[in-house]
Amino acid sequence: MTTPSSDAARIEQMRKDGKITEREAQRLRDALSAQQARDELATRRVVGGRDASRRRLVMLFILCGGIFVIGLIGGRQWTPQPPPAAPATQAGAQQPVTASGHRVIDLQALDQERSKTMGNARTFSVSIFVVVIVALVGVAILLIYNGLVDAREKVNAGWAQVENQYQRRLDLVPVLIDGVETYMQHERETLTALTEARANALGATSALAGQPPRTSEQLRALEASQGEVKSALARLFAVVENYPDLKASQNFLALQDQIEGSENRIAVERRNYNEFSRRYNAKTLKFPSNVIADLLGFEAKPYFQAESTAMEGLRDPFGRKTP
Repeated sequence: MTTPSSDAARIEQMRKDGKITEREAQRLRDALSAQQARDELATRRVVGGRDASRRRLVMLFILCGGIFVIGLIGGRQWTPQPPPAAPATQAGAQQPVTASGHRVIDLQALDQERSKTMGNARTFSVSIFVVVIVALVGVAILLIYNGLVDAREKVNAGWAQVENQYQRRLDLVPVLIDGVETYMQHERETLTALTEARANALGATSALAGQPPRTSEQLRALEASQGEVKSALARLFAVVENYPDLKASQNFLALQDQIEGSENRIAVERRNYNEFSRRYNAKTLKFPSNVIADLLGFEAKPYFQAESTAMEGLRDPFGRKTP
């Protein structure tokens, strides 16, 4: 991905070469400066969101630990306490005997000892039960959290592929302009429009800071900027029909094929991204993973929407209808 400094240098070089006027160059510089400010804001938002997720995760583990401690204390309180023991006989004291000479067994003392032993066993059982429940809850939370993270990372990977294909198309635009401007001296308006559309698309992509769009508005803004590039390319290829020498150029034909190939790759990666987003969004909506998702800030991802031209019988983005 190009950096703001490289874009500024490219704008200045285009101005020196006479490809764009000073007014057009200033407009592109202003757009680039505004985009840098949006990039900084987007970066701060991403970092802040990650810090918030870490805080939520720590709070969740603290909550589980609190439940464990309360369970142990409650287990002791819920266990019935044995009655107070009778005073122990003094050492060396003789136990009472019957008239026949048999010793008398103190049944009350035996009952108290048995009650004490059973109380200790109940306390231990309740403690083990609480430990098992808390451990199962902790394992379930961990599995759900890991599943959400895996699904989110697949969405991020899918978006990275979409972004790569967008960038591939944008990288082809300057090469295409350099290749056609010698033939199209009188089509500066068309070339300028394509240059501006590319700059806007680069700005919209940079505003996301390498992260998938968090809202439908962000995705629509990105798609609008990419749509401008596609429309500008379509106008350029329509104008090329008036230049037979350019149409016969092997370099131009190769660039045209690469751009058309980029359109196909973009369509495939967008479809993959939508599928990853669907699976991730399903996890954030189903119980009980939706509880963990809400606590830890896993937000739903927007989908790419079908383009209006998809129903118009177009074979490719350059206006050639199917037979």
